[in-house]
Amino acid sequence: MNSNSQQTGAAADGAQRIAAAFDSYRRGQLDSARAVFADYMHDPKLGVDAHRGLAAVAWQRRQPDGAIQLLREAVRSAPEHADARADLALTLMMAGRAEESLEHWQHRVELKPNDAPSWHNFAKALVEVRRFRDAQPAFERALTLAPDQVGSYVTYARAMQSAGDLQAAESVWRRAIQVPVAAEAGYIGLGGVLFKQARLEETLEMYRESVLRFPESADLHLGFAQMLEDFADKAGAEAEFRKALELRPGWALAHEGILTLLRADATDEDIAAARAVMAESGRPVESYANVGFGLGKALDAKGDSEGAMAAWTAANNARRQQIGPYDHDAAINYVDRLIDTFSDAFLRKTSGWGLDDPRPVFVVGMPRSGTSLVEQILSSHPDAYGYGELSEIARLSKGLPARTNSIQRWPEVVAGLSPDVVRSTAGEYLDALMARERVSASRLIDKAPMNYHYVGMILTLFPNAHIVWCQRDPRDIGVSVFAENFGLSQKYATDLADIGHYITQYSRLMRHWYTHCAERIHVCRYEDLIASPEAQSHALIDAIGLPWDENCLRFYEHERPVLTPSRWQVRSPIYRGAVARWQRYGDSLNPLVDALGDEIEGFVNG
Repeated sequence: MNSNSQQTGAAADGAQRIAAAFDSYRRGQLDSARAVFADYMHDPKLGVDAHRGLAAVAWQRRQPDGAIQLLREAVRSAPEHADARADLALTLMMAGRAEESLEHWQHRVELKPNDAPSWHNFAKALVEVRRFRDAQPAFERALTLAPDQVGSYVTYARAMQSAGDLQAAESVWRRAIQVPVAAEAGYIGLGGVLFKQARLEETLEMYRESVLRFPESADLHLGFAQMLEDFADKAGAEAEFRKALELRPGWALAHEGILTLLRADATDEDIAAARAVMAESGRPVESYANVGFGLGKALDAKGDSEGAMAAWTAANNARRQQIGPYDHDAAINYVDRLIDTFSDAFLRKTSGWGLDDPRPVFVVGMPRSGTSLVEQILSSHPDAYGYGELSEIARLSKGLPARTNSIQRWPEVVAGLSPDVVRSTAGEYLDALMARERVSASRLIDKAPMNYHYVGMILTLFPNAHIVWCQRDPRDIGVSVFAENFGLSQKYATDLADIGHYITQYSRLMRHWYTHCAERIHVCRYEDLIASPEAQSHALIDAIGLPWDENCLRFYEHERPVLTPSRWQVRSPIYRGAVARWQRYGDSLNPLVDALGDEIEGFVNG
């Protein structure tokens, strides 16, 4: 045998050994695989694949830096090796170094222009560094090459949502619906994006259509149930929740939906099933949170306050494991910064900068302070329109650094605002409302309780805006917050003492706004509204500059979807059972009461 034949045979043998080593690696035999890869590290023909194998072993052994170094060596020795490029790019992404991965994805797609997964991953890396617009053509290329890839539709649409382009996201979801393998995911995503745009009737009908097309989809039945509940179809919502649970037994979200919907009418079987979920070990922590909140509501409605508090405590403990603790110092610092930024001097200087438009009405306060009831009363007036809880003020405020090309963050960025920027931002807010629902009402109601953070910004944008500050006994707010399944960003809501601390900071900020802007802020105390609904409703309508209308006393007859936990209360005449609710829970509320301190005295004597 001549030397060339020997070399060819050795190379073939080496390639077979490398391939076998990759098989060993996939079977978890890392040591034996590594030994083979190491034998060929310096082989001129097999060294690149050997480095790739060693990098894979290093990654499995939680040595990311070592894996990246090995792959960099592979790419240096063979810059046009497409698979080495892909391995390096993917490993950088998995290590949280998406920015570094971009040049390698770019090189990979140039080497393999028809490889759909590479285009998908390139787009995903661009999304991770928030280059959303650059990601669009990469996603489009991925879908052109592989139009049946469900993951590309999902990642693409979610990226557009993150970019704030809900229309683009909607377009992608609608394309997915036309692709059989992606249609179910498309409907699920479309439901979310339509809901975010407050196109509620469309959302409802989309779910109605989707469950007919995908009758075995638990996710779609759950979404349909939630929309039916928002539209006050209690029987329909219960049927859909139960269908979702039938399709996915033990599903925490379906259990929570049933219990939260039925409350006192929940069956013994419903309660027992929820308790079984709470007692089952090994579930994702969010399961215990979701079921616990629903179980607590049902037990509370049945008169078992002690059992309800135990369920809510378990739910909040689980939620805290999921999202982490509340930061007292950060909360204090944020309020300090808002107060310092929106000083009396700033508010006086900017008082004439915004749009002279009396239409905007902002209902603010702590969650569970009566904001839904106030909005329902106001929106029952024929000259008012309730948009529900909008995110526009927060979005526009936090987007000011980008709008002004400033290195300052919110709220300090407002110090550099100009009248032109203020007016254009105010105009964008109104345009966003009209894009949701174009109405001719003379009052446009934005009921986002957490807009209390932005009162200074609101009055800068709209000096003639009407602000309704909803107040309620902080003990009742505290227990209601503790019982509610809030979004994952609300870290304060998982502990009674933390809720008390958060309320003190909220009150400190609202007192600042009221001190400097009292003429624009109408205070509505929940307890007064419940005790004297007619007089307080007259005061509310007068405060927003409208003539009295008797429809406002029949707010519960006003047919509109209600998207808050108070949805059933505001569809009934004045509900008195939530006043002094805190008294039911005895000593279990001591951490809340202690943290509130003087806030209780201030409320009682205020």
